[in-house]
Amino acid sequence: MTTTYTVLDAAGSIEDSDLTIDAAARCVMSYDGHDFAIEPAADGRGFDLFVTEFSRNSTLGGRPMVKSRIFSLADTREAAEADIFKQVIDHADWWKGMEVLTDADYAEREAEFMADA
Repeated sequence: MTTTYTVLDAAGSIEDSDLTIDAAARCVMSYDGHDFAIEPAADGRGFDLFVTEFSRNSTLGGRPMVKSRIFSLADTREAAEADIFKQVIDHADWWKGMEVLTDADYAEREAEFMADA
């Protein structure tokens, strides 16, 4: 069975759910009009994640692209993307306090909340 994910914004509202790990990471990185790119590292070893410093929705219009702290030393783009996407969902709080949970964990959290209500 494939694990699927729910992405929450900083307010705890669902951005999207039933997502693959790739789609969940893309949802986080593109939140609020941000752009991202995964590029080969300048030193030729691995791949780096670049993100826009400002949203396309801001007055600064989605620029500039800056190198993030997330990278992969994988040899292939496919392996690097998988590694980078996993890091993104593990550290979604870097993106405006977002959170990524498995759909099962989210359902459990909601069930506990409803039981306490």
